[in-house]
Amino acid sequence: EEMKEFIVLTLLLLCFIADGVVAGPNPMHLHLMSDKVSDGVVCLDGSPAGFYFAGANDPSSSTRWQIYFQGGGWCYDEMDCWGRSKGSLGSSTKWGNVSEIGGLMDSDCSVNPSFCTWNRVHIGYCDGNSFSGNRDDPITVNGDKIFFRGKRIIDATLKTLMSSFGLADATHVMLTGCSAGGLATYLHADYVHGVLQSSVPSLQVFKAVSISGFFLLHNTVEGKPVYPSEMAYIYQLANSTNGLNSNCVNSKPDFLQWQCNFAQESYQHIQSPFFVLNSALDSWQTGCIYTSEYVPSNSTDNGHCAAAPGWNSCSSDPDKCTSDQMKRFVSYERDFTATLQAIPTFTKAGNGAFVYSCHTHCAGQSSAFNKFAINNVTMQQAITNWWNSDANTQASTNTHMPCYYSDTASPYDCNPSCGGHMQEKNLSPADMHTIGMNHCT
Repeated sequence: EEMKEFIVLTLLLLCFIADGVVAGPNPMHLHLMSDKVSDGVVCLDGSPAGFYFAGANDPSSSTRWQIYFQGGGWCYDEMDCWGRSKGSLGSSTKWGNVSEIGGLMDSDCSVNPSFCTWNRVHIGYCDGNSFSGNRDDPITVNGDKIFFRGKRIIDATLKTLMSSFGLADATHVMLTGCSAGGLATYLHADYVHGVLQSSVPSLQVFKAVSISGFFLLHNTVEGKPVYPSEMAYIYQLANSTNGLNSNCVNSKPDFLQWQCNFAQESYQHIQSPFFVLNSALDSWQTGCIYTSEYVPSNSTDNGHCAAAPGWNSCSSDPDKCTSDQMKRFVSYERDFTATLQAIPTFTKAGNGAFVYSCHTHCAGQSSAFNKFAINNVTMQQAITNWWNSDANTQASTNTHMPCYYSDTASPYDCNPSCGGHMQEKNLSPADMHTIGMNHCT
């Protein structure tokens, strides 16, 4: 039962369905790009791709934009992607008419005072591989055609926003996203920046913030390359070569180009100002990377998270770990920070980071946005300070790093602001709305 609860919570956390979400003061409304279907701008099932939009609610913000990549995990093979095509993460036919996202994308100025009045865009996620697929011909599974067109969705969204919604007059643009959308922020930051630089003469500032998108290229506790194998397969299946950071792809031999589907590889090549917002002991990663198992062939199961023998309870709540298990988790946490800090981009002037220890996922779009703190600086304050800094500001000025969990006795957590890890299962209904936990199918 605990394993089922963890997997359900994980899937719910990764979904964001707008239908029925309690709207804030300026909710975003759905725009389906039905006119672009003939150009191949479609979801996995062939339905039209789309986005949610809310215009600036203050004239002084009319040229300021947030563009958000929705998250929701990935599909890893033909059967998994076929199964995904039947739900909201593979078909726009399941989407609602309104979206409201919390934290960094909140339109409530008491929560998000720095960006609450901006134009906001939520790009619907329905391509299965962080908006990177660009396969011309669909595959056929169980008689159904499955399309991989994430790159075309980005292009069509930007084109539509520029031609019909005012993005052509933008002066300030923040690109962001959470989970698989956070990974998309790494993969596509420079591409989106390039498109806007060439098409929007008024553009003055472009920066990117990834929320919980730095997924490690890491084996399981048993030494199995489960997640790397899954991501390598969807890279090939979706034909993502030309949908990733081109400098990363060009730096690798053909047989290693799939690694550019990972943040730690693309981040090395990102030129745009970039802010990393991530837990070093991310709750999705502990279950679905570090303690996962392979899925049997011909299954529509979307990963077997927290399935490593003896790790189910621990993966969902570190306080249920033994001391020996916690040593392994601390090792993962240290692997995370070491991997991040070894990348030159991390210390490049104009960049920043808020890397915390709380065992959560996508906390930057929950009430934790104003609660989690490092040395008395909250996520909200850290991002605002970075955004207001210029390109010459040393990265260390806007970098906040985590403490490490204890591995001796429970409670293991080291940051009081985490509030007992703020486990997703203990989030308030408001937080569930904010993260998008409550309308997944």
